[in-house]
Amino acid sequence: MSRLDALPADQRSVLQLLLRQGKGYDDLSGLLRLDTGEVRSRAHDALDALGPGAAGLPAERRRDIADWLLGQQGPDEATATRAFVDGSPAGRAWADAVARELRPLAGDRLPEIPADGAVARAPAPERSAAPRVSRRGGALLIAGALAVIVAVVLALVLTGDDDEPAQSAAAGSATTQAQPQVKAQVNLTAPDGAPASKALAIVQIVDVGGQQAINAVAQGLPTTNQAAYGIWAYTSASESRLLGGFDKKDDKGNLVYQGALAQDVTDITRYREILVTRETSGSPKKPGRIYLRGPMRSASGG
Repeated sequence: MSRLDALPADQRSVLQLLLRQGKGYDDLSGLLRLDTGEVRSRAHDALDALGPGAAGLPAERRRDIADWLLGQQGPDEATATRAFVDGSPAGRAWADAVARELRPLAGDRLPEIPADGAVARAPAPERSAAPRVSRRGGALLIAGALAVIVAVVLALVLTGDDDEPAQSAAAGSATTQAQPQVKAQVNLTAPDGAPASKALAIVQIVDVGGQQAINAVAQGLPTTNQAAYGIWAYTSASESRLLGGFDKKDDKGNLVYQGALAQDVTDITRYREILVTRETSGSPKKPGRIYLRGPMRSASGG
């Protein structure tokens, strides 16, 4: 498994949306219901985990290079950062190491790293094979039947009976009887020819004490009283399962859905992908027109 695949789900999702969809920190702030600074911090934590340690660079410089690599700087800032990378062996080595880790995800979205020329690349300090685990994550209550707080589409957190700070499940906090386990994390985008080309969604499947539940949030889907959007687990027309449907909006206008899965849905990861479809009947037997789709991805990155 690559270092990119080994990132915590919240960090990996942020990178996928920034690099594959060309989104900005502000865009993800609305989608993920986090402030912009928190989105930026998750991106920085991810690139720090992928990079060769500090490599002699102060944190502020690494953050600037991270924003540059992720396409989050204006023209003047990007020019200044590239000039720094061009003139700094340590900066160039750090940027090059991170870019190599990001390339399978980013493709040609990454900026060109200046050539080394005659300057020797700064050696990368020894590092652990496993990236740091994020301890950040917002949370909200999923359906009254599940007495656990589950973070919408990103990190999971647990709270105690008192006012002690929440502990991150992703960070390996103490196990409790109701501790949720992420079974699948799916980023959905519009396929070629879909009506809403800029729409996107994130779906997370969790298991809480043997009960599976789904959290989903979508942005950019056109709304109408004449139709609704279904969420399907899908492998083929003959092997598909309706998991739920977007039934409300949050305070930012995003479509959201939360609920328990049927007891007979025992292995959601056996399906190939998740679809969001437009449905005109209350009990569809097969998926309608596909607006969003994404490959099923287990929490382990498989």
